[in-house]
This record gives sequence, structure tokens and C-alpha cells, in this order.
Amino acid sequence: MARDVREPVALSQGRFGPVEALPRILHLLAAASIRATFFVPAWVAEHYPDAMKAIVTGHHEVGCHGDEHERVSELEAAREEAILTKSLETLTRHAGRRPTGYRAPSWQLSPRTLGLLARHGFEYSSNMMDRLTPYLHPPEAGVALVEIPVSWVLDDAPYFLFTGQRSLQPPGPVLQAWLTEFDGITEAGGVTNFTFHPQLIGRPSRLACLRELIEYVRHTPRLWVAMLGEISAHWRSHGAAQR
Repeated sequence: MARDVREPVALSQGRFGPVEALPRILHLLAAASIRATFFVPAWVAEHYPDAMKAIVTGHHEVGCHGDEHERVSELEAAREEAILTKSLETLTRHAGRRPTGYRAPSWQLSPRTLGLLARHGFEYSSNMMDRLTPYLHPPEAGVALVEIPVSWVLDDAPYFLFTGQRSLQPPGPVLQAWLTEFDGITEAGGVTNFTFHPQLIGRPSRLACLRELIEYVRHTPRLWVAMLGEISAHWRSHGAAQR
């Protein structure tokens, strides 16, 4: 969003998320009794308060995701902290509780980011791609952040975001790739951390894909489907002590 934040067509694509897609996604989640984590840019929270209210009413978690989806790795130190502070204030005001998790736009951090998160009271980060299971970062400011790893393989953007430089992928093969990755991570005892953007996954053909994915996941034996904040708290209390 930061690249074309004022361009009308780019804004209209983003607007599809909170206006058209989000209500359908929330309905799917409610029908499956699943609560999710929504990482919301502060700009989006301010401009779509009804969408924020719907997320909170559904008892979902809200996490920080920048302001205008700016690339953190390109920011000066003071600007990075100012945006983080603004995001915390904005999301706390709209969600009614202070976020504990952070996901950087495009998963791009600066060398300062983890220290800033620790100093501003965050509990976990969900940005790194080096493990299948959560882990603790080295302490900064007396705080060891939990990391809940991610992967581009489990993100909808590489498949469904049109950039002019790559072709859009049909939902069927993408769903199969996600299911195969999910099965492999589950077999390894890891955490499958799907990343979906409402404006992308919320198109009708892809929403059907999401519905199939949800049904497959929720009927997998001995599986805990949880918000990232719950996973972070559980792992800090149980998993970290076992390592």
C-alpha cells in the first residue's frame, strides 16, 4: 500500500478487503468456530472502523502491521518508532485492548525492530522464516520475544496478487500446495501459520478454496487451531521450558 497509497485503483483493490471480503471471511470463521489473528495497518483501522468492530465482535485477535504498510527496513530510526507508537495507540483505541503481536509489512524488519518491540511491550513477533516451531529471540530490554515463524509458501500474495511481473495462479493447485505443506508441518510437530489478505483470499473462487482449507484443517485429529497470541502464551509457558 505504501507504494501507491493515493492511486485510486490500488485503493479500490484494498477497499474490497474490508468492504466486501471481510464479512464473508468472518462468517466462514464463525461457522467453523475458529478465532483468527488479524494484523491491521493503523491507516486501515482509522478508515474502516466498522471492519475493526466486526473483527473485535467476533473475538478475534488484532495485531500491529504498520501504518500505511510502509517498508520498515527503509525507515529512519525515529520514523520507525513513531509509526510503531501510532499503530499501538490506534489499534488499542479501536480494538479495546493493546496488541501483543507484530507482523511487519512484507515481513521486512530493520536491525532495530525486535528491540523496539521488546521496549514497547510486545509479546511476540511473526516475521521470521527459519523454523517450523516457535522459539525465543535473545532478550532485548529484558524481554525475550516469542517468534512464530511464517513462510511465503503459506501466504496468498505470491499466488493471488497481480503485480504485472507474475501470473495469477488458479485456486485449485494453490489449495493442494497449502494442504501438502500443512500435512508436512503437522507431521513434523510444527505450527502452520497461514497468511491471508482479505482483498486477495476474499474473491469468490478463492473464498471457496479457503472454505475447503478450513474444513480440512479443523477435521485433522489432535490439532489445536488458535490465535497467534494464544500460541505465543502457550509456547512461552510450556514449549520454551522443554527446549
